[in-house]
Amino acid sequence: MVKTTNLRLNLDKSDHRKAYEILQNSDKSYSKTIVAALLSFFENEENRKHLFDGIREIVREEINAVFENVDIVQESVSADLSDSENAPESENAKTDNSENTADNDYDENEDYVDDDFLNM
Repeated sequence: MVKTTNLRLNLDKSDHRKAYEILQNSDKSYSKTIVAALLSFFENEENRKHLFDGIREIVREEINAVFENVDIVQESVSADLSDSENAPESENAKTDNSENTADNDYDENEDYVDDDFLNM
């Protein structure tokens, strides 16, 4: 069965003119050229949809992985902070406690002073 279809191209429009030039320069008949172009266009459209769906899925997976890694890092940092807050201070740690007056009033020469001499 053969179907006949008319094609009207307005050569004042650039895309119509370009299509007409493609038809004129084709080694195939108008019908074969149009059939090949339509099939290619719609097959490629379907391929693009599959490609974009695949890309979307990959991007979603990567974004989820990033957020999971951020959560792991935040948990690790939070654990490190709570460990350091609960850890006892080392003996060598320098502190600026003005409440610790015994250390502030300590005189390094005090061990060499004769208390009996002072009590005279």
